[in-house]
Amino acid sequence: MKTSYIPSRLLPGDGELLRQHGFTRWMSRDLLQPASDFLRNLRLLPLYSECSSEGDFRYLCWRPPEGAAFEVRSGRRLDEFEKFDHGNIARGWPLLTLHINECDLYSAVWISTESLETAKKILAVYGITPAGRPPGGLDA
Repeated sequence: MKTSYIPSRLLPGDGELLRQHGFTRWMSRDLLQPASDFLRNLRLLPLYSECSSEGDFRYLCWRPPEGAAFEVRSGRRLDEFEKFDHGNIARGWPLLTLHINECDLYSAVWISTESLETAKKILAVYGITPAGRPPGGLDA
């Protein structure tokens, strides 16, 4: 049985204007690794990652506190995404944000537990809800 995921939502309101100016530009898949490396060198975390129906990607970035650990995976099919999710569950990292595009591609961010609450507060400023799973977690 598959896991039921609850994607993040972009809420209307004050955060909408911040998001318009906070996202990176859309980029193609071949730019994702160089962009990720560049952001990492600047100590910026893609707090929210999304994929358009055309296969372009963009991030909303945040400078996490020292010691925060995270994983970002963009544009994955469900079976591939679930492998990453199970791996992060095993290491105790919660799913922070999740975007599922019209082509059923999953883009997600997991973060170390000690930075989770701070990251959720930053998401709220941008009007983004955290991702989740329904009560009961993973299906057997």
